[in-house]
Amino acid sequence: MTVSRRRLFQSIALAGATSIETEAAGTVLSLDTLRHISIANGTNLSDERLRVVQPVLESRLPQLQALRDFPLDDAVAPTQGILDK
Repeated sequence: MTVSRRRLFQSIALAGATSIETEAAGTVLSLDTLRHISIANGTNLSDERLRVVQPVLESRLPQLQALRDFPLDDAVAPTQGILDK
């Protein structure tokens, strides 16, 4: 089963891994955290595979935190993916 980056980031956010303070340079996601996220996501990635993904996710954490910190007013309508019925 392939895992998209979007799905992996959603899993990290869901698991609370992004609550780590990302403003400090060199934030490290532990292999154990990634393993739990992988299991919760139903993929059970090997440690070798997680070691490949780890640096990419660590480099993206500041971007994700910046996105989470972006002020968004409640008056802004949902994206196209969420349709009002």
